[in-house]
Amino acid sequence: MTRTSRRAFLAALARAGLGAATLASLPRWARAAAAAGAPAAAPAPPPSGADFIVRNDRPEHLETTLEALGRSWITRNDRFFVRSHLSVPSLAAADWRLALTGLVTTPLTLTLAELKALPQITAVHTLECAGNGRGLFQLPSTSGTQWERGAVGNAEWVGVRLSTLLARADAAAEAKHVWFEAADLAPVPGVPPFLRSIPIEKAKDDVLLAHTMNGEPLSERHGFPLRAIVPGWFGMASTKWLTGVRVENQPSDNHFMVRGYRYAYPGEDPATAPPVETLRVKSVITGPVDGSIVVVPRRTAKNKRPLLRVQGFAWAGPAGVRLVEISTDGGRAWRPAGFMGDTAPGAWRAWATEIEVTPPARVSVMARATANDGETQPPEARPNAGGYGNNSMHKVTVSVRAI
Repeated sequence: MTRTSRRAFLAALARAGLGAATLASLPRWARAAAAAGAPAAAPAPPPSGADFIVRNDRPEHLETTLEALGRSWITRNDRFFVRSHLSVPSLAAADWRLALTGLVTTPLTLTLAELKALPQITAVHTLECAGNGRGLFQLPSTSGTQWERGAVGNAEWVGVRLSTLLARADAAAEAKHVWFEAADLAPVPGVPPFLRSIPIEKAKDDVLLAHTMNGEPLSERHGFPLRAIVPGWFGMASTKWLTGVRVENQPSDNHFMVRGYRYAYPGEDPATAPPVETLRVKSVITGPVDGSIVVVPRRTAKNKRPLLRVQGFAWAGPAGVRLVEISTDGGRAWRPAGFMGDTAPGAWRAWATEIEVTPPARVSVMARATANDGETQPPEARPNAGGYGNNSMHKVTVSVRAI
């Protein structure tokens, strides 16, 4: 590419509002040129309030604080983390269409009204960004947004089972994969569009094409007018701004399938790196918040030591979570916490427990979750070049004072 065309390319990137996290996926020359002084896009105003940490302005990467996550089992729409690869498209519901094509007997083209006229399903599912925890890996550097622990949320979704459309279109016997195509296309040549595919067995199982989130139409940030929800898989599979579903006999050859979202471990061949797919078992402590000061009564009514409440959420892939434990001695001894509140397949589970304390004291608490298939959260997840799937145990340290 010539110097002039590269300059024009970078200018187009700036006009499109593509930020540093997107540039990380571009060719090396584009990243180098951007670092040397490519024009920057004007930042988008973040949502009001203090519930988000702005990790990137354009495209928006907004991380929910753990304190905000801990307020409810359902994560409110205006607290739900935001992750976009390209600029958010502006789509009109009246003009939008969903096309189902490929290896099918009867291709479909549906309006939003036609989609809503089909049998509707309501389901609660947890979505987690594959890079959640990337900023906590003990590596010199990892590519992508430096999330900590809040790129996750739990919402109620309403929509149509993908299996309903596949049955109506009569997917061919040789069909093996379903490709999701979206409206957030690359603004200039050379920037790969974001496209994902999933095995057809998963597509026919529990995948939802959702138009409603927590009782409201999807916002532009969250994929209006339609997005895929792929339960038990990391969030990149749940494509936003969905416009096309293609049935094929091969997985997608898109950049974000072939090269991106792979567990490339140090010392191993990147060409054989396994794909990032299902969620890993994980637990986070939403209260007390690390580094906080907690005030407790000096004595209880029965003259026992005061109690410190510890709570959070735990989730896993398709297996689901069966146990959460906490430790106050650095992991030498563990005790179970109790589940509480609502539950649903594919949704995280709220947990809580209380521990005796003797104020003034500095208390450290660790949490770990175990899935129904026996997988347990590790003390430290294995680092990988992309910073994916960090399900390391969460530890908080607080100062406890008495009144």
